[in-house]
Amino acid sequence: MMRKVLGIQSGSAPSDSQFANRNATRAGDIATGLRIAKRLEAGRHLEQACASLQDAAVELESVLFDLPGLREQADLHEAIGSIMETLRLIASTQARLEPPVAAE
Repeated sequence: MMRKVLGIQSGSAPSDSQFANRNATRAGDIATGLRIAKRLEAGRHLEQACASLQDAAVELESVLFDLPGLREQADLHEAIGSIMETLRLIASTQARLEPPVAAE
């Protein structure tokens, strides 16, 4: 004599592996969402860093020609060049953080 479990039709009960697969998929979706959120947050931090660096470069350029000696001007040029190189590195990092464009 077989007992019938209420709410489950015979032959349609999900197996443990189906539950595990479904839970793993949900966990993967959550992990993907967290990675995207972290990338967006990192992107915002990089944008803020770029803005600060650009402000610093503008300030340095504004005092560049007021300096009396060529040596001081050369030091400032070097500092501005370092800022520009850092901005290029940040732009490269931001490009890698952006999600890939879907092929049409």
